Amino acid sequence: MPFVATDRPLEDFQFTFESYLDDSMRIEPDNGAHDVYDTKSLTDSIAMFREELGRTYHAYRAGSYHFPNDSPETERMEQQYELLKLVMDGRLHLAPFSRSNPPRKVLDIATGTGDWAIEMGDQYPEAEIIGTDLSPIQPAFVPPNVRFFIEDSGEDWDYTPTFDFIHTRMTISCWSDMRRQIIQRAFDHLRPGGWLECQEMPIEMACDDDSLDAARSAGHPFVRWEDEFAAVSRLADRQASIGPELKDWMREVGFVDVSEVMLKIPINGWPRDPRLKHLGMMWQRNLLEGMSGFSLGMFSRFLGRTVEEIEFALVDVRKSLFDRNLHAYHRFYVVIGRKP
Repeated sequence: MPFVATDRPLEDFQFTFESYLDDSMRIEPDNGAHDVYDTKSLTDSIAMFREELGRTYHAYRAGSYHFPNDSPETERMEQQYELLKLVMDGRLHLAPFSRSNPPRKVLDIATGTGDWAIEMGDQYPEAEIIGTDLSPIQPAFVPPNVRFFIEDSGEDWDYTPTFDFIHTRMTISCWSDMRRQIIQRAFDHLRPGGWLECQEMPIEMACDDDSLDAARSAGHPFVRWEDEFAAVSRLADRQASIGPELKDWMREVGFVDVSEVMLKIPINGWPRDPRLKHLGMMWQRNLLEGMSGFSLGMFSRFLGRTVEEIEFALVDVRKSLFDRNLHAYHRFYVVIGRKP
């Protein structure tokens, strides 16, 4: 006899215990399922983050990624995710997938907090979504078709070429050679007809007038910080200026139908256009909240600076981010390519 709550009748509810327990209903197997990660699991050491410089950092392959993974940084990444959704007018991707033409298997490289993978799982409930990262900072409760795994994607990949869609986003200073470590491997692990989409931002600002040149000549603190960050990334053997080269790298490894979109994100509220002003103010806040995390690991490990020295220098950098005479923006590149 089915249970019926008196305050919430179930007559109109499609699911019933009778139908669930009806053993005449046949469950069809998914013959295409291939769980390459079934034997992998987290160890206690991976989940125990390293404490350094007043922040926490990943324990798996410790030191290969120079930015923190603690609450202030994960909150900043979540704000960044919402900002980039606005930049892309609510789109998760530009690759030609839709609800009527969904991907079947998706890989999100350096997934971070997993927001993109989770939303992809909601949007494409029949797809299998896999997110990989060095840190287990993703939520425990996710759509049933979404899974996260600890992995160093700069090393050899461990799965068969069955992906329809591989995605990266905002991997500044993650790779020593993105063409070889990510784009070539993505090509090798996509099925024929599959797509790679890279959503990346070079560290250097751009400008449509002469205000950036004037700021650089005047020793503008944020301009100086960006130049220094690019230099220390080279010392760390990490690429900080990924973006303009992506389309050429994709073509070189064999992708076809390569296309590029470049979107502008102002560094603060200097634009007149209300939408760009709002995006700029959001991006300014994100930069302000991330400045310590961006700087501490890189500048201490490769320039030998103390936490106090770094934070003291950042006071002027943060102040300079409110300078609306600098009409600069960051370029957000969205580049897609198809494997023949």
